[in-house]
Amino acid sequence: MDKVDIISFLSRMSSKLFIVDDEEAVVPADICLADEIKKAHQDWIKAQEYFECVTDPDLVDHAIFAEEAARKKYVYLLKKAKQGISF
Repeated sequence: MDKVDIISFLSRMSSKLFIVDDEEAVVPADICLADEIKKAHQDWIKAQEYFECVTDPDLVDHAIFAEEAARKKYVYLLKKAKQGISF
């Protein structure tokens, strides 16, 4: 991850502290975290399914990296939720 990616990531995460929906109501950060955890879990499952489907050696390498990245994100978010820390 280069400097621009890190800055972009931090910017996106800081904007998730509160999300304004269509009715201009503020949604607390812990609800956002729960949604992110659900999405991260779905992404991890999809990455596992992708890994099981690929046969080309180059795609297998890609699938391994994608699955590992999705798993790490999911575990990270779970750890933050257990600590009671929103991101």
